[in-house]
Amino acid sequence: MAWFWIVLACIGLIAPAQAVVGGAPAAPPEPDAAVVFTQKHGYSCRLEGLRDEERGYYTFAGIRYVEPPIGPRRFQRPVRRYLAGEINATRHCPPCVQPNPMGSGIIGDEDCLCLNVFSPKMPGEERGSPVIFFIHGGNYRSGSIAAYGGQHFAQQDTILVTAQYRLGSLGYLSTGQKDASGNTGLFDLRAAMTWINDYIEFFGGDKSRVVVMGQGSGGRTASLMGLSGETPREGRTATGVAALSGAPLSPGAVESNPKKHAEELAGHTGCPKEPAERLLRCLRKLPAEKIIQADRAITGEMVDTKAFLNEIGGHSGVGVRVEGADDLRGLPPLIAEEPSDSIKKKHQLGPMLTGVTSAETSRAVFGKYGKFLSDQLEAVQDFIKKDVIGGLKKSVLTVQGLAPIKIPGVQKAIPLLDYYQAIFDNSMKAVDGLAQIAEATGDALFNFPAYQSVKEWSAGAPALMYSFEHVGNLSKGYHFVPGIALTQDADKPSDNVQQNSRGPAHGDELAYLFEPLDKDGNSLNEKVSDTDAEVRKSFVALFAKFARNLSENKTSDANLFGFIPYSMDGENYLKIGEKITLDKNFRFCQIGLWGEMSDRLTDAICKNQLEQILKLPKLISPIAMQVDKTGNIPVVNGLGLIGMKSNTQRPRNAFNSINLFGVK
Repeated sequence: MAWFWIVLACIGLIAPAQAVVGGAPAAPPEPDAAVVFTQKHGYSCRLEGLRDEERGYYTFAGIRYVEPPIGPRRFQRPVRRYLAGEINATRHCPPCVQPNPMGSGIIGDEDCLCLNVFSPKMPGEERGSPVIFFIHGGNYRSGSIAAYGGQHFAQQDTILVTAQYRLGSLGYLSTGQKDASGNTGLFDLRAAMTWINDYIEFFGGDKSRVVVMGQGSGGRTASLMGLSGETPREGRTATGVAALSGAPLSPGAVESNPKKHAEELAGHTGCPKEPAERLLRCLRKLPAEKIIQADRAITGEMVDTKAFLNEIGGHSGVGVRVEGADDLRGLPPLIAEEPSDSIKKKHQLGPMLTGVTSAETSRAVFGKYGKFLSDQLEAVQDFIKKDVIGGLKKSVLTVQGLAPIKIPGVQKAIPLLDYYQAIFDNSMKAVDGLAQIAEATGDALFNFPAYQSVKEWSAGAPALMYSFEHVGNLSKGYHFVPGIALTQDADKPSDNVQQNSRGPAHGDELAYLFEPLDKDGNSLNEKVSDTDAEVRKSFVALFAKFARNLSENKTSDANLFGFIPYSMDGENYLKIGEKITLDKNFRFCQIGLWGEMSDRLTDAICKNQLEQILKLPKLISPIAMQVDKTGNIPVVNGLGLIGMKSNTQRPRNAFNSINLFGVK
């Protein structure tokens, strides 16, 4: 046995040298220095960042959290990179490869999988700060983390982590088969979450309080990650979800036909369509720029109604796909089923805060597509009714979780097709027609999915919705989310003035959460009015409080939002204006139209409005019919308006017993 003790002694001598990469550990940093030491997975690391002397927070930028996805790793799931050695965390990484949002050509680099950490303090004796992990938007094809500064969250004692992920076909190419299952961009983000779980305590964070947050396609992704996990509420990283302008039941949350894009990509690049292995082998030999250029060609610049609806609805290009159940013959999936199915099974990992801006699609309607839509309004009779609403119905009402329950033998006659058209017909002005298109697309693609998501989510965990309605002078959505029509600035200065009268568009709320930075990470130093400063302070505080109070072990002072969450009885939501106020019945009549809820449409709130706009005879109250197996009551009135009236009470969930919102 002597040999055993000799070997053990040798290991004892070698192990410390392996743990401290590069030799002996460095001297401890000076107090308040932007230096972090980590020791994890048998490696030690020293990271040097930046400290804002005036505001007292710390920035660590450009930290690579996985190995570069280049060469044979292209299209593969990420390989973790552990923190080791000396790391200079003072410079941002380049964006991931994507079309140039400012013109032609391709920008970015495949070696782009980095994250930034903004921390209010270095680790100490006190409890760590809550963490917000933010996922940028861009319809899965554009965007980066460079524009998002964490100053305002740091001032609320909250850590902000932002991470880049692969975009376009490099991140989401799928043939629908195991050999090319897709979602590698989503797995990048999951790897970033694992990094947070491993290392955030070294940056002064509390890994038990992590909110996964995103905007637009990032919001849809965040909500999907809030549903994923092998065992709900066990072994998780995220403890809450914050989804801005994107929800689990949003159109575009999952891609229904990824194989079509893969075939088109093969055609544009000259690679074989099948088998999947040959397609991937061919694509790995091509420059990344050529693949993204092909993505752009597939998306195209054609302007028609279908392209308009696909672009603003998140169906333009690649996206997240449902991988199917684990067959135990390959790597396990991340998205095994439709989001609506996960919600029904109560796989929510925690509470959700989601919301919209009050004029989500207005910049696209009055900007990039303004001329086309104006021409169509003039040339095509009933354009809103037939083309816009007809197209939206196909896009929205086929989404699982949004489609109304079908009643056998009953013909619904909800006047959805006529509503927005009738408002335009009463004026016949092009600008009013554009306003109705903006309202209809906003209701269908953002408002109704957000409402329905909160309603369904709340059956398994607390949920609350907000509507951001403040019009201010801070940076607009195109600074944070360039390259998509929803944020594209209007061509004429006069249109920018009109935008203010319409309300905040997609992404306009971001400057009220994040400090706008340039590509090098420097603040834009915008002039901020007193009103904008107050709105920003209260809006950031809402999310910071949400993150701070996430803890299942708390039995008191567990007020998540400071407001009563959604329930079937109250249907509360928040209005974000110069002040945050609690309101009820968000877009009550419009949600009723899209959800085919005749009990709403014959309610006094909507009855007079519909009678006046549609010039209908008096609507009478609904007559309840026999309850069906789903627990819903079909209702009918004198006009044949037939829809669904909910007969269900909000189920008691596991969070009620600890009163997370602090309100009885």
